[in-house]
Amino acid sequence: MRRLARATDGQATVELAIVLLVLTTMVFGALEIGRGLNTWVIVTQAAREGARTAAARCTVDPGCTTDVETRITESLAGLAAPQTARWSLDPGPYQSGNGVTVSVEYDVAPVVPLITAMIPGGILTVRGATTMRLE
Repeated sequence: MRRLARATDGQATVELAIVLLVLTTMVFGALEIGRGLNTWVIVTQAAREGARTAAARCTVDPGCTTDVETRITESLAGLAAPQTARWSLDPGPYQSGNGVTVSVEYDVAPVVPLITAMIPGGILTVRGATTMRLE
């Protein structure tokens, strides 16, 4: 009986190691998904704020890109490195009633190396775009 008990002593340790590996991967994966969704919300909001600024000001001021850039930069304040975001504004001429589109892109690098290894290239690009009618 003792010999049988000793033969299964290491089995629980191996099972625990396997379960912990799967469990930690799931937990860190959920955290990274949360970070990605948070980034997507911030980037989409920044595109919306930029489009709203462009819709309100570009028909009056053709050089409105400074105002749009300022508004986008302010909206990206919740990101780790907002200065690395890329954005674009439809070129003019801006006429009332036409649409104007603002696009914002931001690269998210996962914190957990295991999750980084699962993503092709190791970086997720989050994009947000909004089109609004010029006033």
